[in-house]
Amino acid sequence: MKRALASCKPTKMWIDGKCFDIRRVPERGKKSEADETSQKNVRYEIKTNDQGKLFTSFRLPRAYCAKLSKCRRLDLKTLEGSTSTHISIPTSGNLVITGESEEKIVEARDEIHAMLGDLRDQTVALQFVSIPTLSTEIVENFTKFKDNILGDEIEGMHESIFQSPLKLHLTVVVFALMDDHEKLEATKALQDYKNMILDPLIRKAGPAKIKISGIDCMNRNLKKVDILFANATIVNENEEFNLQQLVNGLSDHFYERGLVRKYQDNVKLHMTLINTKYRKIPDSPKKKRWGKRQSVDATKIMEKYKDFYFGECDLNSIHLSLIGSVGSDGFYEPISIINAP
Repeated sequence: MKRALASCKPTKMWIDGKCFDIRRVPERGKKSEADETSQKNVRYEIKTNDQGKLFTSFRLPRAYCAKLSKCRRLDLKTLEGSTSTHISIPTSGNLVITGESEEKIVEARDEIHAMLGDLRDQTVALQFVSIPTLSTEIVENFTKFKDNILGDEIEGMHESIFQSPLKLHLTVVVFALMDDHEKLEATKALQDYKNMILDPLIRKAGPAKIKISGIDCMNRNLKKVDILFANATIVNENEEFNLQQLVNGLSDHFYERGLVRKYQDNVKLHMTLINTKYRKIPDSPKKKRWGKRQSVDATKIMEKYKDFYFGECDLNSIHLSLIGSVGSDGFYEPISIINAP
């Protein structure tokens, strides 16, 4: 079955304990019919305050409060004027929209929701779901791969840009979970995926092994590569149990729960080997230990190691983790882990 185009999918987002379809913020001077119709059936709770005025309010994570107040694309005074409302954005707590008309309050809140969706898309990813690929065979072969490349004379190469062998994994989907409620929803979503999809699939198809073999890069210019990765498949995969379908389904599952930053039409399956954003400047003060991003000439690497075999590992767990963290075992610090049956 052909997957839906990303452009046809509305943004989904948790706001104050409810999952909403969020219309996209259009470019200046443009309107999207799909965006406008996506909000037609939305119903907000609108109450009457002590002064007899109508209002709606919803809780915002502190980070969104700050971002919304400084957002260049949101002119509060203009929005208040066009909707005849008063909008109060706190430093933390509840955003309140007060007005005389339910229709105008809804219009103002739609616009605020749209900006929140836009801000979440722009927020740096903080958490992610991954499948660890940490078998002894894969770790040993990755170490050999790393040592061999460091022994070659390659422009831009440095030991610091290699992934830690304790953190080898397949990235599935990334998040910007801004408060404890969103983290709890992501944890629930992961457990539901295990109960409803993963466990029945593995019980039917049997245990799965992942094969890591062959390398590729994120861009076509081999002389300026920032991310080099290894490819992954399920050993003896078939239409019933296919790794690409599995991770696409996992990504879709989190999208439907209103948690992903951006909908992915097709997950880019990869085990990161090299990422130039990891580059560190030796003997530099802590605040200046990361230098400017310097790309790598991967021409020789692709010629010599394009079909490099890393090994196999069991698909035995899926992790929801904190980006940039280190857990007690050297992998990323987990928020939640599910294990295959």
